[in-house]
Amino acid sequence: MREPAKRVGCGGMRRALFFMALLTRAVGGPTPQLTEAPSTEAYTTKNLLETVFRRPTTAKPRPGSRRKGDSPMLNYIFDSYATSNKHFHDKFKAPSFEGDLNSDTIINADTGSTVVFDCKVSSLRDKTVSWLRVSDDENLELLTLNLDTYTADARYRVDLAGENWKLSLAYAKIQDSGIYCCHVSTHPPMLRRFKLIVHAPEIRMSKETFLETGETLSLKCSVLHLNPGEVTPELFWYRGNNSTPLDEVRGGVLVETDQLTLTSHLQVARLKLDDAGNYTCALESPIQMKAVTRVHVLQGSSLAELQSGVKTTTSYISLLLASLLIILARYGDVR
Repeated sequence: MREPAKRVGCGGMRRALFFMALLTRAVGGPTPQLTEAPSTEAYTTKNLLETVFRRPTTAKPRPGSRRKGDSPMLNYIFDSYATSNKHFHDKFKAPSFEGDLNSDTIINADTGSTVVFDCKVSSLRDKTVSWLRVSDDENLELLTLNLDTYTADARYRVDLAGENWKLSLAYAKIQDSGIYCCHVSTHPPMLRRFKLIVHAPEIRMSKETFLETGETLSLKCSVLHLNPGEVTPELFWYRGNNSTPLDEVRGGVLVETDQLTLTSHLQVARLKLDDAGNYTCALESPIQMKAVTRVHVLQGSSLAELQSGVKTTTSYISLLLASLLIILARYGDVR
């Protein structure tokens, strides 16, 4: 004999309808109607539903408009997203370089120095930045891409400081001279050109000089366009074919060398006839270079005669040139 079905209480029915209403509101469907007369519990449930979920509007949505969800939280998220992205395309700016782009930026550098190329790019967004070098045969060599280095030369390095993509070249050489480009992957691509000139080092010295015995010799030697880096520069003075520095051979010699400016000053007191000859200023580190000048040491009367002879010879040459000009002018008039 079949057992009679159990009767579901009013409380259980109300709770079932409440959860059905929650599910129905979540998917946007109509709320099921209670079949029993509303009681205090039913009224409370109805107010709770109306508080959590808004009633769907009866107005028809405009064509092309997006219908928001019925949840207040979803509506808030939707409104916030729409507000933050309003006129997004109007605010979009294409990438651009900072500075004058009408001509190449020229960079002069000394041999052995560190060269820094500055490339400031605003509104880069999802584009990439790369550094290229144009070789002598017009081929492009990729040096860096974003923050990665693609050249085997370890002297190159790229850093990002704000919007500035900085390419560094350490221990610059004469062979590094050429064209360098900062490239941005737009369409068409953006290029900013730099022309690097690495100057060859050179050494300069005082010219030939004439002095009397007993006077003080003063010579100056300067090394230009050289950055020694971490190497301590070594400058020495020599006389004639002697391989020993002059300040170790003769007394009364003072050598003052400024390692920052690579300048050396030689002073030799109480000159004698034997002090005449060639004087050499030699740079032996970090590279080897030298300059030579001639020093004449004469007696007082000999120097006076020499200076007088120089003046007489100069006057004679001037007179000879003037005579030649007059003869040429007359010859032209006759023709």
